[in-house]
Amino acid sequence: MNKKSISTQISGKSAHRIKFPIIYVMIAIVAVVCYACSPDSGTTSESTTTYNTGVGYYYGDWYQTGTANFAVDMYDASDDNVGVWIEGFCALPSNFTKFELNTGTYSIASTGHENTFLKGDTDGENYSGTFVYNFNTETFTKVTGGTFDVTYKGNKYTISTNFTGVDYSSGKTVNNLRYKFTGTIAFSDESNALSFTDIAKSNYMATGTPGYMATPGPSTWTGQVAPSTGTDQFYSISGWGGVSLTVYCDFTNGKITVDNYTKVVDDGTYEGYFQAIAIDKNAKMLYIVPDDYVVAYNNSTKVMDFSGTYNGFPVFVGIVGKTKDTGAIIGSFTDLYANAKLTLTSGSQLNGATVKVPALSYSESLSFAQLKGYTITKSSDKFFNRTNLIIKK
Repeated sequence: MNKKSISTQISGKSAHRIKFPIIYVMIAIVAVVCYACSPDSGTTSESTTTYNTGVGYYYGDWYQTGTANFAVDMYDASDDNVGVWIEGFCALPSNFTKFELNTGTYSIASTGHENTFLKGDTDGENYSGTFVYNFNTETFTKVTGGTFDVTYKGNKYTISTNFTGVDYSSGKTVNNLRYKFTGTIAFSDESNALSFTDIAKSNYMATGTPGYMATPGPSTWTGQVAPSTGTDQFYSISGWGGVSLTVYCDFTNGKITVDNYTKVVDDGTYEGYFQAIAIDKNAKMLYIVPDDYVVAYNNSTKVMDFSGTYNGFPVFVGIVGKTKDTGAIIGSFTDLYANAKLTLTSGSQLNGATVKVPALSYSESLSFAQLKGYTITKSSDKFFNRTNLIIKK
């Protein structure tokens, strides 16, 4: 399992990561790598861009530095695809309800001390720290220096930046990155991230009409969800779709995501991958969902929830079959399930005991035969926007 990660700027925990969507091209299924450069790269401007919207994220003492880690996203309400993302540190409150940003000047540092912020960082796909973005022009600037100031009056913050940065595409230095926001900031509490150990080895049972490619399968089957034991953190799910195949979900920064890059089967002609796909049944169109499709998990009910929508269409999950030469999806090794929910078993059933209650539920399934005649469509440009960002904890 080859997991991708970025270097942590502060030792202890991995950084929050912002990931651009992977856009897939019809037939070849070729990923377009994240574009990143900066507006007016290599230029100097004395003007200040003013934004009217600020959204905040509170991560608590994420890096165990004794300070509060936060992020603020500043943009204009008329176009939220253009803005500035700042990740910094301030005083740690006794609880989230008492959280406020420190006032004063913040400088760039990797210490995690109060009134500091993290530089922009990337591994080519994932982005962390502080950066300037424009999804309309697919541009990206890593902030590498400068300061920002915070004042607070009448329940309103004013944040003013004077950054320098580097255009990701050209590598040119960008000076005088000046941005300003004045207004209230609603911070959401992101400090209680899911722990990898919250999911123990668990059995499950399912009913349905699965099949292997065009071959019918069992109407009832069992499987097991198991956490990895090595350095890389992921969950394996055996028996998915009633066949003797194992699929995987990654665990990164408190999020569970579908692993769609690990080959789970090869029958000599086709290769199988676990994939989330949005389906427009009326138009018979399949939309490949971007990487890092999040699987929700409720630690109280022990339910892994694969349900979701993409561009207004329901998301189905299953093992798709791709041709070896072009990577074109030609069908599926298992049924594809909409609103799939996997309920994990209690502790008494962890050691191979008989599972009495069906645990995989879904609202609809599509078989290999039913997928014939569907067209795999390139994700349009409207998919490249901030709504596809996954804010990783």
